[in-house]
Amino acid sequence: MVWPVSPRPSETVFTALKYSDHFDYPLSLHELWFWQPFTRFSPRLFSSWPYRKSEYYFLKNRSSIVGIRQSRTVSSQKKLLKAGMVSRILKIIPSVQAIFITGSLAMQNCPPDDDIDILLIVSPHTLWITRVLIVAILKALKWRRPPYLNFHSSPVVRDKICDNLYLDLNHLHIPHLPINQLLINQSANFYLAHEILQAKCIFDRGGIHHQFLTVNSWTAKYLPIAYREILKQIPQQTNGYKIKAKSIDFLLIVANFLLFTLQYLYMRPHLSSEKIALGYAFFHPNNSMILLPGHGKKN
Repeated sequence: MVWPVSPRPSETVFTALKYSDHFDYPLSLHELWFWQPFTRFSPRLFSSWPYRKSEYYFLKNRSSIVGIRQSRTVSSQKKLLKAGMVSRILKIIPSVQAIFITGSLAMQNCPPDDDIDILLIVSPHTLWITRVLIVAILKALKWRRPPYLNFHSSPVVRDKICDNLYLDLNHLHIPHLPINQLLINQSANFYLAHEILQAKCIFDRGGIHHQFLTVNSWTAKYLPIAYREILKQIPQQTNGYKIKAKSIDFLLIVANFLLFTLQYLYMRPHLSSEKIALGYAFFHPNNSMILLPGHGKKN
């Protein structure tokens, strides 16, 4: 399939199911419509797909993933409660503007031994100040996943918080590959767009989720229905954060820079593919390629 040429409904279903199959995640008819890639077909055009069990659709010979999804939905509930507790505590930090659950938990598709990935959006010039406070709180509660561990699913990290992505309000745009017809670009960008749109906001100080999506409106090219529907459901009120005095702004910039320098020097011997700067921190960027038709699939 070559984007942006619109495929047939059957090709749309196959592409959507091929992507979700990578995560052992069958889709309901509504979800097929909601997460359809590139197109805007009516859900009634998808109902003739032959491989179905109960309410879920899947690829040929993959009926076993229905049970996997059902069991992971159950195991995700405890993690969602834990994430909610974390949110209620971390939101007392004034610079925390929004908290998202990301990854498999956002889709309620977590195996029991997974950790809990979160994205934090903070006020401008406060990222590294805020991170010190968040790390201190999570460590004091013994809730933080040890950063020296390079795995994210194990009894050792089960239900631990992985604060692996920080953005400030001036750096909400998520970088992506050029939007063109190269299949490798389509595949990487499609994965990234899905991750952005599936992220579940559990705290929003005021219109941050809406702002995050509008800044990353490029995702609508890959998942047009999901982008439109999510945007319709979230509030647009103005963010309440404001700097009232230039002197305070200057102090924040200086403090943020100093704490960034100290934390960077501490982390530097252990850095590999992390991407960090004053206004953003991607601590565990996921480089796996979730592939569209034409590429291989994991077994």
